Amino acid sequence: MSVPEVAVELCERIDEASDDAALVDAVAHARTVLTAAATRGLPPTRLAAGWSAVVRSGVAAASGFGVPASRSSWNWYVSGSTARGEALPGSDVETMLVVDEDSELRHAADHAASVHAILDRCRIFGDDKGATASRARFCRTAEQWTAGIASWTTDPVADRGVVMAGLLADARSVSDANDDLRLALLDAIRGRENALSFMLTDTLAARAHFPSRLRLLAPREDRVDIKAAALQPIVAISRWAALSAGVPALATVDRLAAVGGSRYLDADDASVLRECHVILTRIRWNHHAQLLAQDLPLDDELALSSLPPHDRALVRGVGREVTRIRRKLGFLASTSSFTHR
Repeated sequence: MSVPEVAVELCERIDEASDDAALVDAVAHARTVLTAAATRGLPPTRLAAGWSAVVRSGVAAASGFGVPASRSSWNWYVSGSTARGEALPGSDVETMLVVDEDSELRHAADHAASVHAILDRCRIFGDDKGATASRARFCRTAEQWTAGIASWTTDPVADRGVVMAGLLADARSVSDANDDLRLALLDAIRGRENALSFMLTDTLAARAHFPSRLRLLAPREDRVDIKAAALQPIVAISRWAALSAGVPALATVDRLAAVGGSRYLDADDASVLRECHVILTRIRWNHHAQLLAQDLPLDDELALSSLPPHDRALVRGVGREVTRIRRKLGFLASTSSFTHR
């Protein structure tokens, strides 16, 4: 997804920030401009790509403060929606760090903690599950990352291998200098049917649901977390299918376009999931913009009764399609369709 021109200008201002205060102001300005841009007709998918670029620039700028020239080769990565170009204001950010020497690891982790403290002031918060470069798990030398990737793809059950593989599958350097971590994961997992099978099992595990129509008359029973119930399953399906097919694409819609018609996802299902992703991005962006305007905490929980009838029908339709496709993949997985070539 291309980044809108206005976001390019906002990133340039962030790049020029000379200290913490200037960075905080630049990110706040970017948030205001991109939120307002939705009213001028820019598609939310492009706005999400723009905000993701802003966050990547923010991480790059913050990571440069207080770093000695001798350590300028440290490579910062982001993962998740920020890396895929799908982040919204309020989305948290997962970070990873590649350093040169073992002796630098302690200093690098401490520096990462200071970087996230700056980002907190910018209202760009680190992953709430702890996937940040300030933790030893996500701050490693290149050799340690390589060893980890080999271990996680060989034994996906041990050491949270499925989770780590998913994070690395979405890794993107904030400097856009390389995609070494993601490409290393893609290369290592190719042909590792056991790892891909566990990833599919994790992808199909139900974590949230849409309330039934019969429960909508009860107070608070029509609320749904649309990210957990529908968006995350789409992202996870596209990631698994792309890794299975050896596709290096990063954005969800690009992955779905690339794998549609393959043995992992038929063309119609891929097209439906792409459309669902666009619908959810629009509805989530509007929801976040409303919360920002009221200075309220950002979340993805919606009362279906609060949506316009058309959007309510779309959201419920998305829920049905995602459920259908997950069940279909579950059935195919049970017949070993994906593990026997």
